[in-house]
Amino acid sequence: MDTKDCILEKALELFSQSGYHGVSVRDIARAVGIRESSLYNHFVNKQDIFDTIVDVCFRRTEDYFKIHALPFSEEDDLSLYCGVGPDRLQELIELTFRYFFEDAWNVRFRRLLLISQYRDERCRAIYRQLYRDYCVEFQKHLFQHLMDSGELRREDPEAVAIEFYSPIYLLLHTCDSLEEARPAIRVHVEQFLKNYRRGHMV
Repeated sequence: MDTKDCILEKALELFSQSGYHGVSVRDIARAVGIRESSLYNHFVNKQDIFDTIVDVCFRRTEDYFKIHALPFSEEDDLSLYCGVGPDRLQELIELTFRYFFEDAWNVRFRRLLLISQYRDERCRAIYRQLYRDYCVEFQKHLFQHLMDSGELRREDPEAVAIEFYSPIYLLLHTCDSLEEARPAIRVHVEQFLKNYRRGHMV
């Protein structure tokens, strides 16, 4: 690992423990084992480090979804979720959320945003965008697609998205791993399908 990557790793670790405002450039340099002046050879300031961490986390998330052939945006093909049985759907849902439960970078990044949102408006905005608005909006689009294709009975897709995502959001913030959350996710998905899937009982 080169010095720049090491700075990012140590900064994210410190930010996730003490929040963005609780960590200084000196703290980061000390954790890396370099002089503070040397850190400025790689980053302009602490904000530059934070911005780079945000970019890395976005890229890592997108890479995970591409590697596993999962839709990442509303423009991606959603047919993966059509015509599949409940067992396969459970697999897809667990594969989707495994990253958010278990990727070390993402877990620390979420903690950084969670504890920093009360002192930093940008952290608050990013946290809401990534872990609330984006997820609900994407699932709204997915459920609209499944309703249009006859997979789910027609309801307000945004309300259905909120109903589906809320328990997973709770588990994401209270469980240490997917293994811990899996039993509750499976019960939730089974109940969701019983309520909304057309012509199919789980």
